[in-house]
Amino acid sequence: MSESLLLTGEKVEVLTASGPSSATTVGTGAAANVDLTISLGKVKKILDHLAVTQISGLPDGVVLAGYSFPSETTLRLRVFNPTSGDITVTAGSVSAEVLAKAL
Repeated sequence: MSESLLLTGEKVEVLTASGPSSATTVGTGAAANVDLTISLGKVKKILDHLAVTQISGLPDGVVLAGYSFPSETTLRLRVFNPTSGDITVTAGSVSAEVLAKAL
């Protein structure tokens, strides 16, 4: 985790996210949500999610279709499977870095 201090007293932090908590199978031609948990570390509260700067651990063949933040500590990856067979995202196999404005 690294940080930069803004003039307002807020910090811009690089936080880590990992998951999913259980395996997720993405069927042929289908889409699925893969939820990662954002670790707050020393951060008291996330004020705004600014960006996702890195994602690793998605299996070959899966395409990242987008992402969202349904809660303060959840990064939801929307993935798509364009291949001719099912693909499983193994529990705990994905990690990401999230840029966030925090206190």
